[in-house]
Amino acid sequence: MKIYGFKNNDIRYINISNIAGKLGIKVVIDKNSSNCFNVKLNRSNNDKYQRTGFMYSENLQRYNKVSAVCWHGFRDFMIEMYKLDGNLRFVTAKATYKNRDDFIDKYPDTAYKNIGSYNKPLNYGDACLCE
Repeated sequence: MKIYGFKNNDIRYINISNIAGKLGIKVVIDKNSSNCFNVKLNRSNNDKYQRTGFMYSENLQRYNKVSAVCWHGFRDFMIEMYKLDGNLRFVTAKATYKNRDDFIDKYPDTAYKNIGSYNKPLNYGDACLCE
């Protein structure tokens, strides 16, 4: 995802890294410009924010795990970032959030976006092992 709005605040790499670490998420940060960071969230070696795929295992009674952060992990990361600055703009594959208020209005609906197939729909907010 891309995060814009760093010209008018003192948020740095370390702040972003600390938030991810606090949540138990790995993060890769690239600076695109003085105003924009490209941030990739990766799952750590735990089941926190474990995203699942589309293949169901009868033996395990759950969908297969994939090495990605789930919807809840992205949500929690953005909430923590907005605590630092409510005017950040996030551009993700699923939505663009202009600021904290826009995020609060839009993010609940992104959980219901279908990331499965037409015949076997799977909502983004359900594709994980979170309780």
